[in-house]
Amino acid sequence: MPRASQPLSLLVLLVLAATAQGQAGTGAKQLQPWLVGLTAVVVFLFIVFVLLLVNRLWQIRMRRLEHGGCTNPAAEKDSDEESDGEEQTKATSL
Repeated sequence: MPRASQPLSLLVLLVLAATAQGQAGTGAKQLQPWLVGLTAVVVFLFIVFVLLLVNRLWQIRMRRLEHGGCTNPAAEKDSDEESDGEEQTKATSL
């Protein structure tokens, strides 16, 4: 498992363990206040993550539509140099 997801896995495990303890009895029980707050923060961060991901994908899509599919500035520079008609040779000294 990647190192970045270990704290998230631990957090999920703690939340599940806390809710399992609350479900041991019969009848409806309220969640503890710290668990409600923790759940709200996790849901909020997840929503922000999804929105940032959608924004990133939208920006990439718009950039591709603007530039005609070529998003590499080095490739654009090389194609501009080739279209000038001047043939450049690159040689290294030994």
